[in-house]
Formats: sequence, C-alpha cells, structure tokens
Amino acid sequence: MPRRLHRKRKKHRLTIILSLLLTIILALSGIYIEHVRSQHIVAEKERITESSSLETSADPTILQTTEPKNATSASIEQALVARSFSGTALVFRHGQIILNKAYGWMDQAKRIHNTIDTQYCIGSVQKGQTAYLIMQAVKAGKLSLDQKLSTFFPQVPNSKNISIKDMLNMSSGLRIDEKKINALNTTDSNEILAETLRQTTAAQNAGYSYQPVNYVLLAGILEKLYQTDYNSLFEKELKEPMKLNETSFYSETNKEQALSYSQGAAGPEYAPTTASSYADELGTGNVFMSAKDLYTYFQGLFNEEFLTSQERTELWQSYPCEKYASGIYDMTNSYHTRGVKARFEAVADFSKDGQNGIILLSNVWNQPTGYNDLASQLYKKVAAKS
Repeated sequence: MPRRLHRKRKKHRLTIILSLLLTIILALSGIYIEHVRSQHIVAEKERITESSSLETSADPTILQTTEPKNATSASIEQALVARSFSGTALVFRHGQIILNKAYGWMDQAKRIHNTIDTQYCIGSVQKGQTAYLIMQAVKAGKLSLDQKLSTFFPQVPNSKNISIKDMLNMSSGLRIDEKKINALNTTDSNEILAETLRQTTAAQNAGYSYQPVNYVLLAGILEKLYQTDYNSLFEKELKEPMKLNETSFYSETNKEQALSYSQGAAGPEYAPTTASSYADELGTGNVFMSAKDLYTYFQGLFNEEFLTSQERTELWQSYPCEKYASGIYDMTNSYHTRGVKARFEAVADFSKDGQNGIILLSNVWNQPTGYNDLASQLYKKVAAKS
C-alpha cells in the first residue's frame, strides 16, 4: 500500500475517534447539566413550599390543617393516635406551627368531626386571661398588684391583709364551698358574685392553695374598675385586640363549640352540662377557644404590644417555694397551664421565650390523669429538637 494512502486512512480513523469522543463528552455534559438543573428546581420547590407554609402558619386569619412536617411532629401524632385522642393538637417550633390537626368527634350522634376551628372549653386556662386583664388594669393606672382586696370587697374576711398579687398566686387563704354556688342554678353573674362574697371564708395559714374563688373575686374587681360585666370587658380588652375570632363564652346555640364526653368501656359517652355550671366559673373556666386562637393568645403574651417583658415577669412571678402565678406554672425551663371542665381538657406547655410548645384541647376526658402527663412528655420532644 502506498505510504500516502496509509497516512490518509490513519488520519481518517483519528478524526472518527475524536468525533466519537467529542460526542460522548457533549452527551455527558448534557446529562450533568440536566441533573444540576433538576436539583435546582427541586430545591426551589421545597424552598417555596416551606416559605408558603411558614407564612400561612404565621397568619392567624388563615385556618388550615397542618400535617406533620418532620419526625418530631410525626411521632407526636403517632402518640396521640395511640391514646385515641379526640380534639385538636397544635405544635410549634421557633414560632412556627408544625402540627395543627383535629381528631375524633365534635358531635358523635350527628357524626360531625372535630376540625381545627372547633372550639373547646379551656377550663382554668382562662384564669391566665383574667390575670392578663388585671395587668391591663394596672397598666391603665386603675390598680396596683399590692392593692388590698378590702378596697373593693371589705366584707370578705381578712381582706385588708390580702393583696391582688396574693390572689393571682392563689396564696390568699381564701376558701369557699363551691357546692353552695352550684346550688344557685343561675346564669346571672351578679347573683353568682354576690353569693360568692357571702360564702367566702379565710384560712388562718395563707400558703399556696388552688382555690378558684380568688379568680371569681378578681373578675368582680375588674367589673368594678371598668363598670361593665366581665364578658364585655373580655371581648373589648382581650378578644378584639388579639383578633381571637374563634373564642367565645359557653352558649348552647354556638355550633362551633364541641360537645364533651367521658371515656366509657364502649367508647365516648355524652353527658350534658348545664348553662349554670359554666356560669359559676366567672373569670375561671367558661371560655371556649380553638387551638389556633389559644396559640395566638399565648404568642400575644410575648408581644410588647400587649405585655412588656417586665410586666410579664411581674405577672408570672411566683412566691418562694411555689410554682403558680396568674394561671401559669413555672416549671423551671418551661411554662405549663391546664384546665379541666365538664369533661373538656386543655393543656399547654411552652418554652420560656414562647417560641416552642404544644397545645392539646380535648373533648373526651380520659380518667384518671387525662393528657397532662402526655403533653409534658411530648413537649420534651419539641424542646429537645429546638
């Protein structure tokens, strides 16, 4: 074969090889570029989804079920389902809701399920709201925490030695036979307050003792200060400013309020509660709220617009060797509050900065301890991840 022809064929083969290599390189480059682009699109979608979720959870006017977003909220839901939880559970971390979901029946006979806007009686959690109203009166110059009960109700035994702060901290020594109030069978708050004043006694030793009468009298003091009834004051000074659109007092006609049940052998058993039974809880346990509204309320307590840090500290300051103050238990590293009324149970545990916590509102009472211990255990999961 002539040498020139051989060189020509060799050159042709080299050209083919180089073309193939170039084609392979271009193909691999295209695959890589597409892979990078796909990853970018996925990341962007996740960012938009997360951002949208955070914006939604931060807006109290937007109500939607928030499914478990991570392993922590998923494990919390699993624990609730295992306990046949009926009600609404709301979990938040870093000020953002990571679970807001309803379970069970709102009205079992009519087959109506609980929803996230269902309202439940919060029981004694309301005492914290009465305490908040007291602090608003202090801010307005109408009252001081060291002012004596005798200024308003001198007929109460030992009232000249009992301060507003003593009553907020349940360390006043005040006592009452609640059965005598229940026997009134009335929804008239004036009658209830008048009978409470007649029946109140004072113990000799005024250490901490959980006595709701303190908050009935605090509600009465608020009515005197503002010259209006407690419910109207609550609406004007708390519900409206905080935009609590799913908060109400007990009403037989309010279809957003859940029915309550006790846990029987065959399942939840309904038993009615009289309107007078709720009315007896003046300032202490006749408010109904959705979990989202209760969350909004707690967040408001950490908002300078409603309470400064100093005011909150003063309000929640317990006496030495005690934990309770103004409806809140100081658990060293967190705060705790709980209410039980007419088979409803409300439990909340949250961090000292209000950024992490859990709220359980239930309409089925599981004796003997309800969800108190479970809520504390679940809160530890939230706090551990914060």
